[in-house]
Formats: sequence, structure tokens, C-alpha cells
Amino acid sequence: MACSPANGVKLTDTIAEGRRIRLRKLSHEDLAQVSRFAFTASIVEPLDDPAALATAHAVAGFWTADAGAVAIVARESGRLLGTSQFYRPGPCVHGYELGYIIHDPANWGQGYAAEAVRLFSDHLFEVRPAAQRHQLMIETWNTRSWRLAERCGFVREGLMRTSGFGGETPADSFIYGRTRNDWRQEGESPVSLGGLARQSAETART
Repeated sequence: MACSPANGVKLTDTIAEGRRIRLRKLSHEDLAQVSRFAFTASIVEPLDDPAALATAHAVAGFWTADAGAVAIVARESGRLLGTSQFYRPGPCVHGYELGYIIHDPANWGQGYAAEAVRLFSDHLFEVRPAAQRHQLMIETWNTRSWRLAERCGFVREGLMRTSGFGGETPADSFIYGRTRNDWRQEGESPVSLGGLARQSAETART
């Protein structure tokens, strides 16, 4: 059975594939790197203790009805670059909040995160038909991240004051949204990333 050259992870664990990256299930071999970043396997709790991380992975593989995380890996080498996550932020939100992290600053600004966010959002819309929207919460100072969101088809919907991560006084955050209708309209165009991703999937099935 084919394996990635990075750590022996089965290629059959691939969830989505883009031009430069793949999204796949997190493996036990990933946990040592993942444990160095508190929120890389979960948006809602810091999982940086190796034992707690291993237990959480053994229970559900970081994939449940309301939350999950996937590995972002280089398409050719299989090298682990970071993770993307989702969770259901509340019963009145008909979809998921997404997050992402590229671990090594040397890999920032190379387009890996943008491709991962778009692929993951496309995938979740496809496999979870009840989800009507995806959202990103981005602190207002984080220009690089909110520009990334806009490149991925997310629309700035408002400002949530005192809603950022950490600190005695959390920063204000922009809320960005991408709806199922947005996804459908983008997928109709063969030049959009969503359209290309669907074309690749359809070709693979034929």
C-alpha cells in the first residue's frame, strides 16, 4: 500500500488535494510536532500535553460530529506543515468556525495556509450538507490573516469587540463568513479553486 515519504502515513488517509498541499487525517506520528503548538489540534482547548494529545487522538482521531482537525502536508514530500481545524461554535450558528496554523515561520507567506483553508472549507461543505456557513474569527491587527480570508472567498461580516484570544483584555476581532451559496457559485466556475478541486475529484472517480 502506498505511503507518504514523510512518516509512513497511508495516502488513503488523504481528505483533499490541491496544487501544493494535501489535507489528511492526523496520525500518531504527527503528535510530537503537534504538541509544540497549543491550539493546533483544537481551536477550543490547548492540547500541548503529549499524554492528553495522544489520548484525544486515540478516542476519536480528532474528528467528531462537531469538531475536528486535519494535517496540512506538502503534496510531493508529505512533510507536515501545520493543521486546519473546525468546530461548532454554538447552536444558533448553522455551520462551523475554522482555524489554521502553519507551524514553521519559514513556511509562512508561501500560500500553504490559503490553499488549506479553501480546500478544507470546500471539503466540509461537500461532506456535511447541513452546514450552511463557515466562519473565521480574526483579530483586527492580523492583517495577513484577514487578507488571506478574503482571498479564500470569505466576506467580512462585522466586528466583535473584546473577542480575541488570550490576555486580560482580548482584542477586537473581525468575523468573516463563507456561505454554502457562495461555495456553490464559486464551484460553477472552472477557474475557481473550488471548481478545480471538484474537477480533480470527478476526474479521479472516472
